[in-house]
Amino acid sequence: MPGTEAPRSGGALVVVENVSKTFDTPAGEQKLIALQDVSMDLTHGEVLVIIGPSGSGKSTLLRTLNALESIDSGSIHIDGIDITRPDTNINALRARVGMVFQHFNLFTHRTILDNLVLPQCAVLKRSRAQATERARGLLEQIHIAELADRYPRQLSGGQQQRAAIARALVMDPIVMLFDEATSALDPETVGGVLELMKSLAHDGMTMAVVTHEMGFAREVADRVVFMDAGRIVEQGTPEQIFDHPQETRTRAFLEQILW
Repeated sequence: MPGTEAPRSGGALVVVENVSKTFDTPAGEQKLIALQDVSMDLTHGEVLVIIGPSGSGKSTLLRTLNALESIDSGSIHIDGIDITRPDTNINALRARVGMVFQHFNLFTHRTILDNLVLPQCAVLKRSRAQATERARGLLEQIHIAELADRYPRQLSGGQQQRAAIARALVMDPIVMLFDEATSALDPETVGGVLELMKSLAHDGMTMAVVTHEMGFAREVADRVVFMDAGRIVEQGTPEQIFDHPQETRTRAFLEQILW
């Protein structure tokens, strides 16, 4: 992933500095401000949970970390590489920065096994045999090995999301991004996906998670970031944010969703 090396921020794996992002609107209307001068970092092995109301910029921030959204200004470095440079290999970046979406984004015309094998062959240049071995091992590890030859439509929502997580993990990413990974699931299946995410965190995976699951945030996060109107309003440990928030806007948000 070619680019310009940047100084590490205290050993940070991800460094976001003064990032702003706007979206175009119909002619004559003011542009929609999604991110306003956002700065944050993510260190190796850290679990960062991003919370906030709808439209606060959480998902946009996450999507900038694997270049699904461009930025207007600022910089983003991952493992020392400037990912916004025009010569950055975006496919290589996305292999190293795994992302799990709300709606799974599996290839519906491919089996679950193929969903895991084909990206390895295309991006990592693994042989079909190597990719298949890696895929089957990972499916076994997350307890859905018996689903390898099924198509996504034959799986429940929870099973599809576990397969989507496996597809990201099979690329051996250095960081995992979860964008509302449980919000489209039936309440009965949410727990299984959250348990898998907890297991990844326990194993030391570096993770940035956008979620409305406050119990997960309190239990698993090393640090919680609260966003509103495209800005980071407050951040700290789960205890600091949930039990002793300093900002009025943070307190108002938590009072609304927790009580």
